[in-house]
Amino acid sequence: MGKRGFEENAVVDEGFDQATGIHTSLSFEGDELITKKSWDAEPHLQHAAHARQSTAGKRWGEGRLIGHIPPAFYAQILVIKDKDERKKAVKCFFADNPAFIMFDRYKP
Repeated sequence: MGKRGFEENAVVDEGFDQATGIHTSLSFEGDELITKKSWDAEPHLQHAAHARQSTAGKRWGEGRLIGHIPPAFYAQILVIKDKDERKKAVKCFFADNPAFIMFDRYKP
């Protein structure tokens, strides 16, 4: 007789990680374990939009920021050891997520 897994589905909610803002839950469905990770991008998008508006007209070196990388992604970038690869990962993040750019002239 083979393994059947759980008779009923079960969910373990691990809650939010304060450092990254990622919410994790684990689901046991039959003989499978499913990990679901999510985070709320809206506060980060609002922060980037507000910073873009409040620093409009400033030149580079006058307090302009290139962009905002949410902790969920920044943690992944920080573990890259090679400086050039880390810089490339930052550029890729902003190319894939232009709404987080806070300095319009930086847009790829």
